[in-house]
Amino acid sequence: MGIKRLYILRHGNAEAPTLGNDAARNLTSMGVQEVLSTALKFKQKNENIDQVFVSPYIRAQQTAHHFLDAINYNGISTTDDKITPSGKPIDVALWLSNLQVDSVLLITHEPFASQMVDLLADMPLPQDFMMQTATLAAVEGEVLATACCQLRWVENAHN
Repeated sequence: MGIKRLYILRHGNAEAPTLGNDAARNLTSMGVQEVLSTALKFKQKNENIDQVFVSPYIRAQQTAHHFLDAINYNGISTTDDKITPSGKPIDVALWLSNLQVDSVLLITHEPFASQMVDLLADMPLPQDFMMQTATLAAVEGEVLATACCQLRWVENAHN
């Protein structure tokens, strides 16, 4: 199979949390613009995505809709509850390692997104590393395992 590439995208800016159902928060108009900006930066890299997994939370689903439409993605997109804010990065890394695809995009949340990048990166992340809203990080390695991947790049609407 060779090198596996993993893209981790945090959802765009969402409505403020209120008492109740965190999963039901929508993207704001600013969040949509952030996602579209990040999608444009990704599209300019001319990289391919084989499969997409999206958190079931509304803001992640909306992020997926806007991002995938903007990059003209026509492949498989699956909702998966392993990548919610409380997801377990080590379990997800093991699961992803068994997939027979070269490149995967996860559309997810904090703190899971930063924890996933930190788990896989073969070098310590900068002390101020943070997956801001609509941040997309790319890692790659022969296996998706602890400290076995190179952090290739990080893009977001703010850089």
